[in-house]
Amino acid sequence: MANEMLLIFAHPDDESFALGGTIAKYADQGVNVTLVTATKGEAGKAAGICEPEELGLFREQELRRAAKVLGIKEVIFLGYRDKEVPTAPPLEIVEKLVRVIRNIRPQVVITFGADGSSGHRDHKAIHYFTKAAIQLAKEHIEPEWGAPHTLPRLCYVQSGWRLSEDVLKEIDYIVSIDQWAEQKKRAIKEHRTQQFSQQKFETMDERLKQDYYTNEYFQCDAELSAFPGRGSDIFADLERVDS
Repeated sequence: MANEMLLIFAHPDDESFALGGTIAKYADQGVNVTLVTATKGEAGKAAGICEPEELGLFREQELRRAAKVLGIKEVIFLGYRDKEVPTAPPLEIVEKLVRVIRNIRPQVVITFGADGSSGHRDHKAIHYFTKAAIQLAKEHIEPEWGAPHTLPRLCYVQSGWRLSEDVLKEIDYIVSIDQWAEQKKRAIKEHRTQQFSQQKFETMDERLKQDYYTNEYFQCDAELSAFPGRGSDIFADLERVDS
């Protein structure tokens, strides 16, 4: 049975910019990757590609194309509006996430850390909603939401270029993405409305840019992971875990 990776993020493009190489790597190794996205990024900038009221539809299409490039098996939209994730009904969004977790039964979940990586309020909100759902998913309550599932490993993606040398030394997982860098670039380019973000990365210091397409960084949540770990393989030592 193939391993399952569940990604839980706020907007279309989060997956490609933050961990596109890691997604492509594990998908290439036979891991089933499911992506949950809270919004369709309706409140972003259209970059002259479409009318503002069409942006959500365009970004959904961009995400589906990027997902195909990266090898993502399924994309699930939670149906909340961009910039309104923090005000989503807590019980409603957590229930949706619990149902997904119990259905997918992943070995690994990846989301943003408490700082939301960029500090975006939607990013920070999805972090806390994800943690609540993981805690609830393992409890023997609400059986109509699915059978309880204890998550083996929860990781938070980190922005390597924002981390000091001291913090980098404490990172739990550094995933080498050399072989999948081109897929990451292609997936990023599919998000055509996100021209500002693409330009920002292209003007990045060459050393940081090289690292951006070489390594991706993750912190493991030791409290919410049944099997916390450290190293270069997020799935290490999970092959015998009965999900």
